[in-house]
Amino acid sequence: MTTTNHQNSHTHVPPSADPWKSWSEQLLGSPDAAGFRREGIRLAVATGLASLFGVALGLRAGGPGIVVHAFGVALGILGVCGLAVPALAIILAMANAPIDVLGLARATARSAANAGLLLAGLAPGAALFAVTVEDALTVTLVGVGALGLAGVLAMRSFVRELRPELDAAEAGLLSRVALPAFLLFAAVLGARIWWVTLPLVRGAT
Repeated sequence: MTTTNHQNSHTHVPPSADPWKSWSEQLLGSPDAAGFRREGIRLAVATGLASLFGVALGLRAGGPGIVVHAFGVALGILGVCGLAVPALAIILAMANAPIDVLGLARATARSAANAGLLLAGLAPGAALFAVTVEDALTVTLVGVGALGLAGVLAMRSFVRELRPELDAAEAGLLSRVALPAFLLFAAVLGARIWWVTLPLVRGAT
């Protein structure tokens, strides 16, 4: 009985249940035990947060416009994750870069989480602009500026995750060129998706 009580008294709380960590810190954290399931959940949460900014923009049109803008903002992030990142993975594999699939998935999900948190934080201000400002151009500039800032933040997070591993190894020319090319492709792809799916970005009221 004494031994059992002694063992129970030393039971520790898993790091993932640390009560001192904020929700955003847990979302952006990278525990060693993280797997594909956790990264998938992180990506889903990130796109959900980003869609809140779309809801804010859609308030200007109301009705179906809210759904269209919420879906469009989330689709921009998912499009980059689903099209640009796999292309980068293929190029890095061809170059024998020392980056595994889980590491790439973690970098992708964390960069999306950074963008999602920023857009969710800007959503209340964007909603205020959308419903109170009469000038459509001003609202468009606010939307484009926030989306652009979120994209820059996501790219910065992605590079920060992968750059140390690429620099630690003797990366060839293909590996060194792959990351800048990916960033350019991701920026163009994301901008194109948002242009097509978000009427407010095109200047429509």
